[in-house]
Amino acid sequence: MTLLEQRYRFVLRMLPASYRAKREEEMVDAFLDSTGQVRDEDNARPTWREVASVAALAIRVRAGGPGAAPRYREMGDAVRLVALLGLGYHAVLGWEGLISTLFSFGIVGDLDPEYVITDPAGQAWGLVSAAADLVGVAAFASLALGRVHAARILTWLSLLYIAVMTGMGLFMWERTITEQVLYLLVMATPGVALLIGYHNDAPVRRSPLLAVLPLGLTALHVAVGFATTQRLAFYNGDDLTWIAAWTDLSGLSAIAIGVAGVHCLVRRASPPAWGLALAVVAMLQGVMRAPSLPLDAESFATQPLGTTMIAQFAALLVLAAALAVVSVRSLPRPT
Repeated sequence: MTLLEQRYRFVLRMLPASYRAKREEEMVDAFLDSTGQVRDEDNARPTWREVASVAALAIRVRAGGPGAAPRYREMGDAVRLVALLGLGYHAVLGWEGLISTLFSFGIVGDLDPEYVITDPAGQAWGLVSAAADLVGVAAFASLALGRVHAARILTWLSLLYIAVMTGMGLFMWERTITEQVLYLLVMATPGVALLIGYHNDAPVRRSPLLAVLPLGLTALHVAVGFATTQRLAFYNGDDLTWIAAWTDLSGLSAIAIGVAGVHCLVRRASPPAWGLALAVVAMLQGVMRAPSLPLDAESFATQPLGTTMIAQFAALLVLAAALAVVSVRSLPRPT
C-alpha cells in the first residue's frame, strides 16, 4: 500500500463504517486512477477539493433519506425538522418585522408622527431589513411548497445577511463576541440544517397550508400581545411584568417546545428524529434568552421579569439535554 493510498483511506474514515464497507475500495481506486503513478518520495496528498467532497458526502450520508440505514434516516429527518421548525420561526419573525416596518414608515396604524421614520438613512435601513424579512418568509414558504432549490438560494441570501449583521454587531455596534456568536448560532442553524438535510436524496413534502401557517401564527401572537398589554395596563402593577416573558414570541415558543418536549420524553423519543430536533430547537430558544439577561445588573435577577426569563433559560437547556440523551439512546444501532 502506497503512502498516498493510506492517506486516501484515512480521509475516507469520515464516512460511516457501513458505507465504507460497500464503497471504500471503489473510491480509493477512483482517487488513485486520477493521480496516475505517484511515488512515496513525492509525498503526495489528497487535494483539498477531494477532502471537501468526502466531508460533504459524509454529512449527506448521515443525513439520510429514503433507502438509508434506519439510524441515518432518523438523523436526516431530525436535521430536516430543525430546518422546518427553525425557518418557520424565522418566517414569523419576518412577518412581524414587516408589520413593524410598515408601522415605522407610517403606512399602517396610527403611529405618532414624531416616531415615524422620515430620514433617508433610516428609511434605507428599514427597506434592507424588510427585504431580509421577505427572504426569510419566502425561504420557508418555498420549502413548505416543495421548491427546495429556491429555498436553498434564499437560504444562502439569508446566511449572507446574517454574516453581515454579525460583522456589523462586532465592529459598528460594539457588541461582545459572545453576543454575536450566540446571534450567529441561533439565526444560522436552521439555514445550515436546510442546506445539509435537503440534499438530492431527501424526501420533499408539499403543504400549501404549512406555507401560510407563519402568517396565522403572527396574527395570533399580535392578538395575544395586544390583549396582554391591555390587561397589564389595567392592573398597572410591576408584580405582573413576568407575564411579558411568556407572551413575546420567544416565550410562546418556549411553551410550545416545552409541551412538545415533555410529550416526546413521555413517549421515550419515539420516533427519535422528533426528540433530536426538539433538543436542538429547545437549545436555540434557551440561547435566545441568554443575550437578554443582563446578569451583571444585580437588581434584574430579583425582578419578576428577570427571574422568569432566567427560569425559561434554565428549563429549556435542561429539556434540551434530556431530549438529547433519550433520543440518542433511542436511535437504531448502526449497521
